[in-house]
Amino acid sequence: MSLAFRGQSGGGRDSLRVSAGPPRGLSPKSRPGPLLECRAVSPPRPRLLGLVLLLGTLALTVFYADAIRTRFLNDDYLLLEQARVQDLGTSLTRPDPLSNFWRPLSRQLWFAALGPIAGGNPLVFHVANYVLFLTGLALLADLLLVFVPWPGVLAGLVTFALLPFQRVNLTWVSCSQDLLALVLTLGAFALYRRRRDRLAVFLYLLAVLSKESALPLPVALAAWSRLVEREDWRRIVRRVAPFTTGVVVWLTATVILHRSVGRVNAPLDFSAGSFVAGYLHMLQSLLGLDNPAMFTGRYDLIYEPIAIALLALIALWLHTTRGVPPAPAEGEPATRTPERHRPSTRVAIGFAAAWLLAFGFVTGPAAPSWSAYYYTLAAVGGVLLISLLARRIGAAGWLTLLLALFAVHGVNRGARTFALEPDPWSWTSHLTPWYFDRAAAYADTFSNQMLALEPHPPADTRFFFSMLPPNAGFQMGNGALIRALYREPKIESYFLSQFADSTAGWHPTRFLYWDGQSIEPLYDMRPERNPFFQVGTDLILLGRPAGAVHAFHRGLEAGETPFNHLYWLGWAEMFRGRRNEAERAWLQAGMREDSLAWYQQMRIARQSLNDQGDTLEARRALARALLAGPGRPETHAVLGELLMAGYAKYGVLELKVACWLKPDDWYARRLLAIGLIDHRLDDPARRELLVLKRIHPEWAADTVLVAAVRDLERRTGSVTGVAP
Repeated sequence: MSLAFRGQSGGGRDSLRVSAGPPRGLSPKSRPGPLLECRAVSPPRPRLLGLVLLLGTLALTVFYADAIRTRFLNDDYLLLEQARVQDLGTSLTRPDPLSNFWRPLSRQLWFAALGPIAGGNPLVFHVANYVLFLTGLALLADLLLVFVPWPGVLAGLVTFALLPFQRVNLTWVSCSQDLLALVLTLGAFALYRRRRDRLAVFLYLLAVLSKESALPLPVALAAWSRLVEREDWRRIVRRVAPFTTGVVVWLTATVILHRSVGRVNAPLDFSAGSFVAGYLHMLQSLLGLDNPAMFTGRYDLIYEPIAIALLALIALWLHTTRGVPPAPAEGEPATRTPERHRPSTRVAIGFAAAWLLAFGFVTGPAAPSWSAYYYTLAAVGGVLLISLLARRIGAAGWLTLLLALFAVHGVNRGARTFALEPDPWSWTSHLTPWYFDRAAAYADTFSNQMLALEPHPPADTRFFFSMLPPNAGFQMGNGALIRALYREPKIESYFLSQFADSTAGWHPTRFLYWDGQSIEPLYDMRPERNPFFQVGTDLILLGRPAGAVHAFHRGLEAGETPFNHLYWLGWAEMFRGRRNEAERAWLQAGMREDSLAWYQQMRIARQSLNDQGDTLEARRALARALLAGPGRPETHAVLGELLMAGYAKYGVLELKVACWLKPDDWYARRLLAIGLIDHRLDDPARRELLVLKRIHPEWAADTVLVAAVRDLERRTGSVTGVAP
């Protein structure tokens, strides 16, 4: 039998082999104490270990191949365009296109560096992200080896790599921010462990410049020094203090960003409940339960058999090495901690808990819009706990773990839901793998349809989209995706509700909508069809009177029917609080205040309805009454109700005027709300319902209204805040 004496001095370890029996010159009683370990020599580290790691890398590459092939999505186009059209110095001194968080390394610098290399090809960005992912796994292995032997490390690595949110990290190019933060944070931690504090501080600063999720690292470093290295608090404070530089830089830049942007586009909640919700969502994400649809059976189990088979082969290596920790190869420094000198399980659990508490805390304010990938860094603490449980995992345990991981990942990937509304207590992640699969499918389909519908639009065209699928990600900002599609830097695109002088101006315009299957023209743009009149009246219904005013002016300039434009131009101006401009438009349309004429026409309308049942003549009389008194609510209310039968859009418009003139007219508002719901104008309908419920407490007894409200809730997902 051979014995190995391993001495430990400082940070290094030496290994010496001797034959059986006590060494010469040493009696059994004089053997060194705790600094020298005596145990059975394991065989040299199997060369198969490198093959095992290569096998795991190949399996992950196969498993995530479809994610790596995904096109640019959502925010990617905005960041790509900024990198292309702005010089780096300018982009670093101004808020990025998202205007939510300050992440210059992972946004401006990252896209500026890779953009010229990629040349518009997303594969370059995906490969770079995948390299970051593998580097993060290597650094995670370096950390786990301090606490557990290789079997436990492999269990931890495969758990981390197969968490469902990793598919989001590798599908969405913009998730480079999370991967950079992971690599730089773990790199800083590895340097800190090796007493290279200055370089660690630098990497930590870069991590903070990638994403604010790296901010809690100083807490984790202090926990390491106290629990593992057992340093006193004064020394810990001296070592950790330089890392606060990163926190100060981030806070200063964030304050400047808030002041320069005014309103930051990020729903944050600093209440205690939000932090509690953040920790609960962290637990969800680490267990792979970030999509409750998996419990309802509403999913397709998606799996990759080749990846499963490749990872399953590692069970053979675990079977041959079970109970025999691998030793260093000849001439290789022993970088693994001997079992006897590893921190105790209690210490490891304490460190993992500190990591989870620290990195989970920073996600608390983002709980209203939480997504599972927010917990990429926090997952390191959870993986350490898994590694401790699986430190002596064998072939059977490995196969069981793989089965569980692939099942959870496959179910989450196939669950076709994601959260819509900001809500810290929503149990569904906002950005799920299916969200991005769906966005990629829509982007491909809509791009092809756009090119078929408008192959060569004018170079300064303004596209306006209506009724796109919710959260499709096709229309972002002012149209970076559309500009990339047509390769025209002057083209812009917006949602229809954004139509205004500042967005449309007097440029060529195209109005499009999704009919449930394809992108189609929203209006017939021939002047005789009065397209801008339709745009203006739709904008009034959407609650955008300023845009409506510009649409009516463009319609008048295009030679469309003057009276219709001037009549509704007056009301659009009234809704904006510009009475003088409204009266000017009405006078130009030939409308005059005449109480006697108004009374006569109202009498004719009443007789037509009550005595003759002639709704057509009643509508004509009411229209003539409007010419003599446009500001009388009863005229608009009755005309609106009559128009609902055959001219519903104009009926809803007149009812809107009636409710504006007489806010407590609950009956007119009831008809208005139902009309808006029927026209699928859900946001305005919700606003009217809020007022109606306040002024008409008995609304719940109205079966027609209740049925309409249920349709609204079913269509928009307002009950659960989750999109199917």
